[in-house]
Amino acid sequence: MTKNFFLILFSLTVTIFSLEVFSRFFINDGMNLDYEMSKYAKDLKVLSSNEKVGIEHIKNKSGKYMGVNIKLNSLGMRNDYEYNEKKKNVLMLGDSMTLGWGSNKTFSSYLDYYTKNKLNFYNAGIGNTNTIMQINNFFYNFETFKFDIIFLNFFINDLENVSISNVNFFEKNSYLYLLLKSNVKRFNFRIKKTDWGNYYKNTFKNQDMLNKTFEEILRLNDYCKKNKIEFVVHFIPELRNLKQYHFVEETDLIKKFLKEKNIIYLDSIVTLKNYKEEDLWVSKSDSHGNDLMHNEVAKFLFKKYFIKFL
Repeated sequence: MTKNFFLILFSLTVTIFSLEVFSRFFINDGMNLDYEMSKYAKDLKVLSSNEKVGIEHIKNKSGKYMGVNIKLNSLGMRNDYEYNEKKKNVLMLGDSMTLGWGSNKTFSSYLDYYTKNKLNFYNAGIGNTNTIMQINNFFYNFETFKFDIIFLNFFINDLENVSISNVNFFEKNSYLYLLLKSNVKRFNFRIKKTDWGNYYKNTFKNQDMLNKTFEEILRLNDYCKKNKIEFVVHFIPELRNLKQYHFVEETDLIKKFLKEKNIIYLDSIVTLKNYKEEDLWVSKSDSHGNDLMHNEVAKFLFKKYFIKFL
């Protein structure tokens, strides 16, 4: 019996090891979203000492994810340059869509070009964060810096109640574990008959998160008014089904609030809906914006807002 036990244990170990090798060297081709997001979290992110911030970027770090190099400066921002108080400075807050996940350039870096480098655009986007975390990140890490303009870039999942926890050993080191975890998550979605659209819509039904998000936006707006900083909210649309957009009602809910509070907002769906959705994606399995999307957003923001600074 003992012999059979060790034989089964040995066979199981060999099987798991073989599957891990297969996952690591065959499925991991540098373009698997789950794997690449895990690498990014492991390499470039750290838990913040401020629980309201949740996640911060590690300063002066870089890595390659989804075939694209992400380089962070001494402030933990995705910029090739450092902070320069002598220029007119624009802070871009947001999530992975602002960070430029999977894109060689971001709408922040394209705006450097369109404004002929007369302004500095600081990309403070951090993947897997919500609006509350992004605003608290500003007050915790960047309030002491002089910014002339602050853009809060809002994506449809920025009301999600993000759960922050230390990743376990297997999440850090096992590609097989990540593969199984992602497939279990997709299976649960199917069982609950929930797709990505319904999932995003359901986040707007959490009234507590909605109220807290509005409170944080007002806090940032009040700060900007007090310090004579221009404040703008920019809506980045979900890049699937742009022509028959699923989230008009949800976006209008935020816009109504902003309008009531006299907060300027822009919505880049105006320009992006003219494109075939797949042409704007990083890959067929990753609907983050690619270089084309970021360039088009930059052109839109330049024409609608930043052209006045030239």
